[in-house]
Amino acid sequence: MPLAFHLTGGEAADRKAYDALIVLPERTPDALLADKGYDADAIRADLAKQNIKPVFPVAQTAG
Repeated sequence: MPLAFHLTGGEAADRKAYDALIVLPERTPDALLADKGYDADAIRADLAKQNIKPVFPVAQTAG
């Protein structure tokens, strides 16, 4: 069961919604289930610091 969710417009970058989303739950979640838009080093580092498991695919970089 989700503890929290944050809806944004379709054109909004997922990473920009992270700060608003991560403070919503009343208790620290065990995991963050999200799409690859949340795959950023800063987000993974913040989740690790809070002992939250990231559950999202690794974003492919254009190359």
